[in-house]
Amino acid sequence: MNKDTRKSEVFRTVNLRKYYPQTQSFALRDVSLTITKGEFVGVKGPSGSGKSTLLYLLAGLHTPTAGEIYFQEKPLKNIRNKALYRRKNIGFVFQDFYLYPRFTALENVLFPCLRRFIVPASIVKKAETQLEYLHMGAKINVPVEVLSAGERQRVCIARALLNDPQCVLADEPTGNLDTENAENILGLLKKINQECGTTVILVTHDEKVSHYTHRLVHIVDGNLKED
Repeated sequence: MNKDTRKSEVFRTVNLRKYYPQTQSFALRDVSLTITKGEFVGVKGPSGSGKSTLLYLLAGLHTPTAGEIYFQEKPLKNIRNKALYRRKNIGFVFQDFYLYPRFTALENVLFPCLRRFIVPASIVKKAETQLEYLHMGAKINVPVEVLSAGERQRVCIARALLNDPQCVLADEPTGNLDTENAENILGLLKKINQECGTTVILVTHDEKVSHYTHRLVHIVDGNLKED
């Protein structure tokens, strides 16, 4: 790897393994992967192949059985406060929206900040701006339970972007959407990647993902294969 590539890397895994004793199986086997700043990488593979496990390891939610994960060249294992690491650097988008019913779109975007009891006006304005950017300006004060599935996913993306993360980890974000809304969400993630320079790592079954990403990698039986 040349010096310029190393300078711009966001994640690098070296011989990454994850073994689950309960099932006596490997989710990942010796996975080595480098993702550079500003990339949009799709991760494909059958159910149970280890795709989501890779995201959880990169986020510091799971601990690898063996191998190394580097974030901006620093070993992830050396970062003690993983919650702070995630809050500052990672935005999550999931297949299941994890939105709070009876809360509005805006309140759901702001929910991670509500532990402070008073949310600064600048953060509220930023959340409103994110929703407008994602074409949700007219739905800011609408309770999420009356939003469509596609609109709810836009709220999730706005929430993921609130802290200006370096990387968005998206785990099957189109899994609960129809074809039109799935394409809209993929288009929005590509727009965020291109216009904001945010690195996006997307786990998906969607066959159309190759039209949106810079490259695809495949995980089959815990093994990584690049196109």
